[in-house]
Amino acid sequence: MASRSSDLRRVLTFGGQVPLGVGSLVIAMAVATVAGTAWPALAGLLVLAGPGSDWVHLAEVWRLATWPLYQGRLPNSLLDLAFGGFMMVWLGRQLSYAWSERRFLLRVLLVTACAGLVTVLVLAALGQEHSSFGIWAVANALLVTWGLLFPGQRINWFGALEMRGATVAQVVTVATPLWAVVVGPPVAYVPHLAAVGVAWLLAAGGPRRGWSRMREWWLRLTLDRQRRKFKVISTDRPRPRSKEWMN
Repeated sequence: MASRSSDLRRVLTFGGQVPLGVGSLVIAMAVATVAGTAWPALAGLLVLAGPGSDWVHLAEVWRLATWPLYQGRLPNSLLDLAFGGFMMVWLGRQLSYAWSERRFLLRVLLVTACAGLVTVLVLAALGQEHSSFGIWAVANALLVTWGLLFPGQRINWFGALEMRGATVAQVVTVATPLWAVVVGPPVAYVPHLAAVGVAWLLAAGGPRRGWSRMREWWLRLTLDRQRRKFKVISTDRPRPRSKEWMN
């Protein structure tokens, strides 16, 4: 029995390379995607369904926790499963070490449930029918969380673009609504917007502090833009008598 338990733990941790909670989450994504592809009826029970005229979906509360696990029908969803799983491993490993495995899983569940609830309420108010699934909304929220938690840490995107954590959080926050408007339809990106908003609130410590931090971030960004308009003059050089310089 002990040997079986040890073997199972090695599988769930990818041979001890990732925390148990992170590995279990990634494997759950793979199992849900394969099972949902084999049995479409099961996939229909996992996704987050906009009620439209069918209000029965509002009572199926388990969907608030399962919708990020199913990535779509294989083989079309293979890249989403691979890259989404990689993102969860990378982010989950760092966030689990910063918090703990238990707190990481609780944060993921909280972001998932809150974003799902907001999505269902928005779609119900609009009378829209739309099925939401996939890990990318939660991955974006965790990416924002990582950037706010490690603002000075640097990440190199594909060896071509280097960003600090704070910049990553800002880019994801601004790019998500722009992507929803440009690519559309916007209703398909309600979970992404809701998840990023929940990430900001959790990182800030609540709605009131979250609004203050977002306002402070926006003011700091505006101030940085204004500073770039001024030319910095070294005080070591003598000033010409005929001109006045502004620093």
